[in-house]
Formats: sequence, C-alpha cells, structure tokens
Amino acid sequence: MQPPFDNGNSDAHFRATLFQWSVRMSGIALEMVVFAVIGIGLDRLCGTVALFTILGTILGMVLGFWQLLQFAKNSDGVDTSPDTRDNGAT
Repeated sequence: MQPPFDNGNSDAHFRATLFQWSVRMSGIALEMVVFAVIGIGLDRLCGTVALFTILGTILGMVLGFWQLLQFAKNSDGVDTSPDTRDNGAT
C-alpha cells in the first residue's frame, strides 16, 4: 500500500529538490568567491598589496551569509513537500 502523499514519483521529487538546493548553494558560494577575485584584480590594477582583496572577501562573506540566512528563513526557498495536487488531495 502506497502512502497517501506518495504518487510514485518520490525519487524524482527528491532529485528535483536536491538539484534546486545545490544550485542555490552553488550560487551563494560563487557570490562569496567573486568579490574576492574582483578584489584581487583591483589590487593588481591599483598596485595595492591586499586592500581590495580583503575588502572584497569581507563583502562577499557578508553578502553570502546574508543570502544563507534569507534562504534558511524563506520557507519558499526550496519546495521540500511533495506536490499534493498530483494525488487528488486538497
């Protein structure tokens, strides 16, 4: 007997949810790294030692952690519940 929430595609739903989560986390990680790389470029351009690298790293980490907090608070960030419309439940 199938559980009432299982429409036979629970494995596909899990993969879709995992994909959504991994894309979101990869974007946040990329956001953290991009600002540091921009800082390295600005340091080379301006001839400074590590000023813009440090500022870019701090800015990237602050924005990245802010995004993580928004993701954690946002219940609509990733749909982790099975779609109830498929099995007739309302």
